[in-house]
Amino acid sequence: MSHESDELEEAIHAIFNPEPIVGNEGIEHYETPPSRRLTTEFGLDTRYWRHFEYGTMSPLTRISVNDDTQLATIIQALQVPIELFMGTSRLFAESLIVYQRTKRNNGPYQFYPAILMSACSAFEAYLRINSELLVKTVPTLPQQVQLTLLEKEEQLDTKGNVVRVTKRRDLFHRYWLFLKYGFDYEFDRGSRIWQLGTQAFDKRNELVHYKHSDLPAIKTTELWSHLESLLLLMIAPSAHVRKTIMPNLYEIYGCLEDLRELISEYEERPNFKDWPVRATNTMFGCPFINVDETKYPTMGRRR
Repeated sequence: MSHESDELEEAIHAIFNPEPIVGNEGIEHYETPPSRRLTTEFGLDTRYWRHFEYGTMSPLTRISVNDDTQLATIIQALQVPIELFMGTSRLFAESLIVYQRTKRNNGPYQFYPAILMSACSAFEAYLRINSELLVKTVPTLPQQVQLTLLEKEEQLDTKGNVVRVTKRRDLFHRYWLFLKYGFDYEFDRGSRIWQLGTQAFDKRNELVHYKHSDLPAIKTTELWSHLESLLLLMIAPSAHVRKTIMPNLYEIYGCLEDLRELISEYEERPNFKDWPVRATNTMFGCPFINVDETKYPTMGRRR
């Protein structure tokens, strides 16, 4: 849909800065409930949700008994994935404003790769930080599960001491184990939501580990779907275990859903995508030493 610039900015401001609710005792705290789209589109039952799910008297809230520096650093970081997801949504909103002002429907990479990478980073941050919390707080967790979640491996050093070293593991394997041992939930890897989540990371990988032969482009609606898919990876388990596995999850999803109504389709793509390029008599940058001067003669000499 198309919006005038001022109207679009006002609509986006209202999404991220909703009017406070005033009750009998003044301004009241408001939490965003689960969207109906989660049920109608994905068949998720979110009726378990209640206000103040992570309140001070909630069974999902714990209190530490002993002073623990390692736990303190984890607690400090728990808010980071939420901030990253919200920051991603705000950047997506900013892109809507910028592209609403242009007369074109496509242009070079500017926002979309960074937005997708930010969303993936938010999901990975959630898994990393909460894996640390799971290992710290659940003493019965099998050691091999601990090592896998923390991406560690035990080896012997040159003096015969057991040391832990980094060993990278597949992100989705770690997430599956995290849900199994943290929530007793086995995510169906063949499900629609799981597959959508992997597709979001596949798209990110096309840009991070650049597929130059494809010159990947990305459209607004495609990007929005990838952002939704990453949130669904956390919402679907929440619906099944009947508790939200990350605070503010439905607030983040609600903001993203509201932004969907403001989308005007735009495509970010490499400048030369679909341009016919012939390798004969074509100049290109090539700063290397020992280049084959017969096949690729230089256009000049360095002074």
